[in-house]
Amino acid sequence: MKKFLITLVVALSALGAMAQANQDVYYVRRATLFDHLPVGKKDIIMLGNSLTDGAEWNELLGNRHVKNRGIVGDIVQGMYERMEPILKGQPKKIFIMGGVNDISHDVSGDSIARAIEKLIVLIKTRSPRTKIYLQSMLPFNNDVRLWKLLKDREHVVVEGNRALEQVARRQRVTWIDLYPLFVDENGKLKAEYTNDGLHLLGPAYLIWRDAIKPYF
Repeated sequence: MKKFLITLVVALSALGAMAQANQDVYYVRRATLFDHLPVGKKDIIMLGNSLTDGAEWNELLGNRHVKNRGIVGDIVQGMYERMEPILKGQPKKIFIMGGVNDISHDVSGDSIARAIEKLIVLIKTRSPRTKIYLQSMLPFNNDVRLWKLLKDREHVVVEGNRALEQVARRQRVTWIDLYPLFVDENGKLKAEYTNDGLHLLGPAYLIWRDAIKPYF
């Protein structure tokens, strides 16, 4: 039995390493693609992590100028570091959502807000005509599936959103608070909106779309 348990642990560790490697490979594939896709002055950029990556935004919004620049697993600093291909095109609008992956790396809500403020300052400096829309972080639900690195971290989303709202006011960008649309009475992502506790199902994307559509 002891030998079996050791073998099982090794196998699970290998699977974890493989999953991380696959995510890293995907990140590079997508980031390098974005390096070569054009961005123009009429374009609207959806910037974020897997939540943004998971939608067909131009179809949802019925607008061919909407371009998805979300990448699974991205943190705010990663978004910052891949802004050059976006900003050189001077896009019309940028919608930002980020932070949940930072939380999984044990980053505080205040630190996430500071990183996003740095990102906003970069956009304003490099592309001053671009309108910026800062979206709140969404809740997650560890009752649907346990995300170990997010265990007991629900409060960081709340604290982070509070700090992000202050960033939006300070930087005079539009704040879009999506959190109340997705949270249940226990402070978790509504179970009917997800099948893994973190990522969104189709009906949830329709709610997100309807919330941001007035800004288009």
